[in-house]
Amino acid sequence: MRYALRVLALVVVVAAGVGLGIWWNRPPEVRSPQEVAALLPAAGDGFRANDESSYDRVSFLATVEDCAPVPVVQQFRTASSAVFKGYTIGEETSALVAIVQLAQDDVAPVRDALRSAGNCQRPDTSGGSVWTKIARPWFGDVSALFTTTDTTMDAEGRFVTNIGGGPVWTFTMSDEWLVAIGAYTSPLQTAADIYPPMLAAFDREVGTNFLQPGESRGGCPPADVAIADLPPGALSRQAITQLQSMHDLACQNRMDAVLAVLSAPLVVDDGVDVDGRVDVDDPAGFARILESRAVYRNGAVTYRSGDSALVFSTLYTPGAPPLGWDAYVRHCSTAEPAAARLCEPDPYGPLGGADWTAVLAERGCGEEYPAIVHSRFQDLTGDGRPEPVLAVNCDLADGTRLREVQVYDGGSPPDSPRLIQALLGDDPGPQGTGLAPATVTLSGDELTVQSWSWPPDDPQGNPNLLVTDGFRWQDGNFVPEWRDVEDMS
Repeated sequence: MRYALRVLALVVVVAAGVGLGIWWNRPPEVRSPQEVAALLPAAGDGFRANDESSYDRVSFLATVEDCAPVPVVQQFRTASSAVFKGYTIGEETSALVAIVQLAQDDVAPVRDALRSAGNCQRPDTSGGSVWTKIARPWFGDVSALFTTTDTTMDAEGRFVTNIGGGPVWTFTMSDEWLVAIGAYTSPLQTAADIYPPMLAAFDREVGTNFLQPGESRGGCPPADVAIADLPPGALSRQAITQLQSMHDLACQNRMDAVLAVLSAPLVVDDGVDVDGRVDVDDPAGFARILESRAVYRNGAVTYRSGDSALVFSTLYTPGAPPLGWDAYVRHCSTAEPAAARLCEPDPYGPLGGADWTAVLAERGCGEEYPAIVHSRFQDLTGDGRPEPVLAVNCDLADGTRLREVQVYDGGSPPDSPRLIQALLGDDPGPQGTGLAPATVTLSGDELTVQSWSWPPDDPQGNPNLLVTDGFRWQDGNFVPEWRDVEDMS
């Protein structure tokens, strides 16, 4: 009996010790908003916190309430424990973080909402927002990732005139904790980069599993915007997010919005499309092209998937949209020669990689802003090397502007391209105010240039005439053949 009592006492002591150890070593409970906020980092690799007043519940709800899963939004709308914090990524991009601890009865509905969430379109009279759910590895117990695209409509609300990359939103749960992170004007990878350092302290101090491998399921595969060999600064952040938006809209069968990216004639299988009415009968196939790994070479970013190709230029920046889209070839093997040439690994040839900022600076252009507004490359001389044909518009030191089309010898060295010919620079145009070349199109030995013309009484205002000139390659030069003038006022 005495032995049994000793054993029982020992068991009680051991059990008490184990219980005390578990209590002693368990993560402290975090309940108050102040304690939660203290676990969010002040700064990390590539990001820093903003002033606390820069982000709150109202601004968070304004960006997510129409398309984020309803039970998720409801938690951030009503829970007094919700914490909101703003960050700056790099020099310009902002990130928004919201964290809330759920009541036990709310855990299952929120978890189910994240799993079942899908794409969403939020229209309004001037445009709207398109949310695309992304299927890819992520973190936490359950998660839902969304890329967003802002669309702009014409004045009558009939069609999309422009698209732009919106924030990337990630919603992740671990036990009863829910976190939302929005990274503005950023590719999805930016959100993946900042997520771990944002939540490392939570896992360490609270015992959550925000950093364990997980997955966002359903929706579209992500676009691949990690372009191989792309030089730093060759594409703007806005241009890269626009690639992401083109993919996501195609995945949702919104090719009407994708085609709003067109800023100039597009090379297609059988020639050149000049009116933006490209027939895309397989939007999912278009999206798959942008899921492949693009490669940069000599000014061209080329996506290839099977027998199809998309080509984008880093040599010119149209402005709005910020992406130079040169070609969409669905069947490279049967396309016309000019289109098939753009399917090759080096579609622009060696001179596509020339330092055009320096080259044009020798002709008087300033180096602060891009001088090339459009470009095309085609072998005109028959030596197998494409000639650059550039529409140039820049300020000169004497206060005048250089506005002309320049043709260079594709066989000349990239460090000193040889100018063959300059066109339209001294042409007064139909109104005597000169011409501003905007687009160049090559088809065989024919060159078509579209230029803007201004009225004499408003030379700095909006152009009112679209002037189209046709040239033919003859004896080593382009010879003018015809002109058409269209009133755009």
